Amino acid sequence: MGGPVKMETREKGKGQLWFYWAVGAGLWIWTVSALFSGTTGVGPLVSYFFKEREALHALVRIDERVRVLGGRVQSLRSDPFAMERQAREREHRLRPGEILVLPRGESR
Repeated sequence: MGGPVKMETREKGKGQLWFYWAVGAGLWIWTVSALFSGTTGVGPLVSYFFKEREALHALVRIDERVRVLGGRVQSLRSDPFAMERQAREREHRLRPGEILVLPRGESR
């Protein structure tokens, strides 16, 4: 009488053990696939850090450019002839009554 009951209990225990192993393995597989997934895994996280780093470098470059241009604006505002010089050099503007003479190009 004692033998068959123990055997049945052991078989039941092996089934439960097998179930727990299968569930545990499934959870590990799910965890590993989530870590290496293209949308929720480590890859997007690393990519985010590199993009953040690039954005910070771009921000530093933009701040430097703003500082340089701010200095140019300040120098243009403080020098009364600087604006006129810039307008003449860059935009080829003339004062009323002035005539612009350009050299002829090479004739063919």
